[in-house]
Amino acid sequence: MPEETVVADSGPLIALALAGCLHLLRDIYDKVLIPDAVWREVTEGGQGRAGAAEIASASWLERTKLDRSPDLLLRAELGPGEAEAITLAADRNGLLIVDERQARRIAEMVYGLRVRGTVGTLVLAKRRKLVAQVRPILEHMRTSGYFLSNALVESACESVGEGSGR
Repeated sequence: MPEETVVADSGPLIALALAGCLHLLRDIYDKVLIPDAVWREVTEGGQGRAGAAEIASASWLERTKLDRSPDLLLRAELGPGEAEAITLAADRNGLLIVDERQARRIAEMVYGLRVRGTVGTLVLAKRRKLVAQVRPILEHMRTSGYFLSNALVESACESVGEGSGR
């Protein structure tokens, strides 16, 4: 049962595509919005890289134009993708899917947004029985070059009863 409208940043899109799990966003959320800057960053700037083709062909991802430009703070502190994702999430009162630490802090503390990352999305997918295990997916992301700290992986796996992998 889909949950709500979300705005996705490039990091989680790429990470989920790397792991063959991009579809989980469609399975969990009613609507997945992608601001133009994120779309360009992933599909045009990332052409030939992991996730670009999968994201470009995912017709259920809604490329969305902003109603206004991102605030000066966002443009000064973050990349264009994160700045547009926060702006769109704030304007649509949606959940923001983002991994970048500084973007998460600004989204939560300055804009009062609810935030979830790639790992949190996978934990939710496991709880909804959309994936059998989280650990193999996270390990695949890591071996594909997506940075995830040991502490984050262990915490996520323990939260869904997968125990310690150490």
